Amino acid sequence: MTARALLPLFASLFGLATLQEVARPARALELEYLANEGFLLRGGGRAVLIDAFVTEPYGEYAAVPAELFERLCAGAEGYESIALALASHVHRDHFQAEAAAAFLAAHPETRLVAAPEVLAALQPELGAGVARERLLGRLPEARARLTEQALGLELLRLPHTGGTRTASVQNLGHLLELGGVRVLHVGDAERGSEELDAYDLEGARLDVALVPYWWVDDAAGLARVRALTGARELVAMHVPPAELAQVKAALAALDRRVVLFEAAGERRTLRFE
Repeated sequence: MTARALLPLFASLFGLATLQEVARPARALELEYLANEGFLLRGGGRAVLIDAFVTEPYGEYAAVPAELFERLCAGAEGYESIALALASHVHRDHFQAEAAAAFLAAHPETRLVAAPEVLAALQPELGAGVARERLLGRLPEARARLTEQALGLELLRLPHTGGTRTASVQNLGHLLELGGVRVLHVGDAERGSEELDAYDLEGARLDVALVPYWWVDDAAGLARVRALTGARELVAMHVPPAELAQVKAALAALDRRVVLFEAAGERRTLRFE
């Protein structure tokens, strides 16, 4: 018997880790909350923004604080290099063209991927310094994934909540892998839509799913989301500031494992073995 073959036996006898276990790197994802459904995700040496370009409060929803957005644009420590920016849809509580244009002008390394109607809203705000090849307008066919292999990104076309009133909205879900951690952000998708089942999200081996809080604020919804996504961590988002205490209490009563961010700039690192 070779030395390699004997190693698991010695490990079991003496409580030692095998070479494979020692070599297996821990996986980690840092989430920084910005506003509403806006986050900065960091992992594996990459940084990605989702729904971050909101600098004016819209309706009952908050904006990214001015000081924090200025640091983002200035490339302050922790915000120096952001490879990718994503927008779930064109509604102003998720995307504001003037803020996006300001950020893109300041960050020539960043590529924006969004639905065509988002880019149409952005075009009038863009200056000559933003190269058009940095802007990727993408919209998958219904119930089909669109893979941007070079960006480590999959796009899912998901119907916006609200039924016929919002049926024309081009809402995108995003599947990302950062540092070996698989992440889903659904935008304002309808929790009960057939499209969600068709994508077989559980088979995507998700580690983290970021979903609107109303997906998980009752027992039936929480059970469906856990079964639907198979994600090890659920993050509730899209909480109006005036309802934060109420939502926090409801989630705590249902399942304290659901992650809820309370303030812009708050960071959490989720670790996976």
